[in-house]
Amino acid sequence: MADRRYETLVLIHPDQGDPGQKELATRIQKLIEEQGGAVSQVQEWGLRELAHPIARQHRAFYILFEYRAAPKGLDEVQRTLKLMDPVLRFVSVRRPEGAPPAPPRPAKREREEPEFEAGEFEGLGEGEGEV
Repeated sequence: MADRRYETLVLIHPDQGDPGQKELATRIQKLIEEQGGAVSQVQEWGLRELAHPIARQHRAFYILFEYRAAPKGLDEVQRTLKLMDPVLRFVSVRRPEGAPPAPPRPAKREREEPEFEAGEFEGLGEGEGEV
């Protein structure tokens, strides 16, 4: 059977740290290639907030893999991902043949606190204006 295009988004436990998630991304890429797949793109989106807690975690490292593989290869990749302890969740999607590759997403940086100049917000909250 012909190879098909797939995307797999993997959420990795935040305790792995940056070096651990990079090593795990390499292991997953090798796994895909061992199953006869050809990885075209790996995007590391960094540590992001989850919409809801997964296994009591509120954050996870997101990694997106784009590749071509046979359906049996995809089944083996998914089976192996289920057995990996650091993987919180994953989802695989079949992509249409003519679809463009996913645009790169920058890794999300930690929120920085805004800096305000002294006197910039004077008078606010002191009873001014109508209630």
